[in-house]
Amino acid sequence: MKKIIYSLAIALMAFNFTACTDIERDTVDLNAEVDILSFTINGVEGTIDTAKQTIKLFMPPGTNLTGLTPSVSISDGATVTPASGISMDFSSSSTTPIEYRVYNKNVYTTYKVTVEETRAKITLFKVANTVGDIDEAKRTINVFVPAGTDLKALTPVVEYTAGATISPAEGEMVDFTNPVVYTLTYVGYQFAYTVTVKHGAKPGIVIFNGEDVKPVWANIAATVESPFANPKTDGINTTPFCASIIRAGNDTDAGGKPWSGGALWNSYKVNINPAEYDRFTIMILKEVAGDVQLEIQSDGEQNKDWLKVWYSEDNLGKWQKLTFKIPANRTAVINNILVAPHAHDAGGFATHRMYWDELIALPKE
Repeated sequence: MKKIIYSLAIALMAFNFTACTDIERDTVDLNAEVDILSFTINGVEGTIDTAKQTIKLFMPPGTNLTGLTPSVSISDGATVTPASGISMDFSSSSTTPIEYRVYNKNVYTTYKVTVEETRAKITLFKVANTVGDIDEAKRTINVFVPAGTDLKALTPVVEYTAGATISPAEGEMVDFTNPVVYTLTYVGYQFAYTVTVKHGAKPGIVIFNGEDVKPVWANIAATVESPFANPKTDGINTTPFCASIIRAGNDTDAGGKPWSGGALWNSYKVNINPAEYDRFTIMILKEVAGDVQLEIQSDGEQNKDWLKVWYSEDNLGKWQKLTFKIPANRTAVINNILVAPHAHDAGGFATHRMYWDELIALPKE
């Protein structure tokens, strides 16, 4: 008798479970609207691509992208995260878009949002066979031409943002006895570059020196302090400032990863063409011998190469100048540089502070 009762109870529970499951299935709504209808920041309307689920905004030049507050309009009955009216940091969104997710009943959609400054750029400035060095931050272009070149009658080749106009016009002969200002006009904004043409060999590009060239280092597994007081100015590096991190001797503390150091990318990326530059030099000071690594990448963290040079026992506690060769077969432009002053698996050395300075790209000889 007990077995019959147990069997009936089990059968009843199974029926109830099946019935509840069927009811829940009947209430699932997969047809709810989960669209972002508009995305606006400071009156600037974003371009929404529903098929690709992307949103792009171009803000006026000089806009601080670190604290922008979007107004987001969505489908009726839906919610969005982050919510409309929440301040967000879009400064890195060009490489790492911010995700906005719209929920409605049982479905959701994720939009990737990119916010950038409106900007027109000169991407190439070439005189004869010489390509100019473009400093985007300072909007300057320097071109070095062979001795004897007539600076009064040069016709440069200029490439720039599609849709912009440029003055002096492309193909126009220009007198470069003195610096010349090239102005791009784009969607109502103007962007001026000062172009200087000089006789002589192209010098190296100073990427970081701690004084007048001191871009912000992104932290890679350790906090980068820059500018930091140079602890030894009586050797080969007499300048007052450098960059510094504390490198941990294990993998539990900050700075204990093999790639601990700093990176220059995003707003501080470089533009080094391996067709013209074939090596980097950098000053290193630390208390342990070992490999120093430069990781070089194209924009978007593509086309990576890892360059290693040994910091020797003979130089412990002193600045040593290291030279890194760019691979001869590399053709991809270098935009990102990551410095690891002690590229060594965690452990096996004491936690200590280390320093780097005078990162320079040198032209082919």
